[in-house]
Order: sequence, then C-alpha cells, then structure tokens
Amino acid sequence: MQNTSRFGAVFPRCLKILMIMAFIVGANAQKSFAQNEVSPEVMQYARDISSHCVKQWDKPVCLSEVSQATLILAANYAGDLQSSGMIGAVEQIKQHCAAATAATQGDYPAYAMKSAFTECANKIYDVSEQTSVKPDLSHYQLLIGAIMCLNKDRNCSSIEQQLGAYQ
Repeated sequence: MQNTSRFGAVFPRCLKILMIMAFIVGANAQKSFAQNEVSPEVMQYARDISSHCVKQWDKPVCLSEVSQATLILAANYAGDLQSSGMIGAVEQIKQHCAAATAATQGDYPAYAMKSAFTECANKIYDVSEQTSVKPDLSHYQLLIGAIMCLNKDRNCSSIEQQLGAYQ
C-alpha cells in the first residue's frame, strides 16, 4: 500500500490521465455513438457509486462499491494485458491493485483505501504508458473521480453532479 505521506507526489499522475481522457473524449467527439458508449458493466458501477457515495465518500458502503469497481477494472485490464502478452505488466497490476480491492471483504479506514486506490490508479497509468495497452477509460474515470472526492478535491461537487446522471 502506498504511504500516505507520498500521496501528494504520486497523485498528479491521476490528474494527468484524467486530462488525457478529457482530451481523448473531446478528440473522439466526431465518432459514432456506439464507439463512445459506456459499457453496461461500467454503467452499473456508476449507478452503484452514485447511489452509495455522493456526499459520503469515506463511508464503508461507498468504499466497498469503489473497491468492487476497482477489482473488476483491474481484472479486466489484467486480462487485456495478458491477451497482449504482457505477463510482467499483469503481475504489476495484481500487486499494486490488491489492497484497493480489500473493502470488498471488510471495513477499512478511508485513508487506507484512498491510498490503495491511488496506488492502483497510478500503477494502471504507469503500465498503460509503458505498454500502450489502455484500460477502459470510463471505468478508470470512476476510480479517479472517487480518489478526487476522497481527497476532498474542489472538483468533487462536479464529479458528484455527473454521477447523478446515472441514478
């Protein structure tokens, strides 16, 4: 698990990927709706996070929802990496995202989960940069939004408003 004292040093990578995602979405705005469609699986996680997390990001039920979404994000991404023959990268994702899935099995302090989510998000970003195999960006964005809100980022209200569209 990432040491929380280093949190400030590693969090900017999460922001960088969020900005890249915003650019990609904007650049792809001309593509057909089907290519930009969010998968039903991600839509369900967005609904779950919206209904359990808005205004209560540090509550166990919210942490469990984000943890479950992170488990599936990491598993799907590891599968994509494995399909591309990137076995070493799969192991990195497993090692660095394991703690982020802990809240699916029990209650853990919000600060610990925030650190674990951040470590996982940063490793996904690093691996995607090293391998050019990208995660499902909509799913990844849910994780980044949760990290920002757990961090009490000033953009959390905007994130919560966007999540409200999934209710």
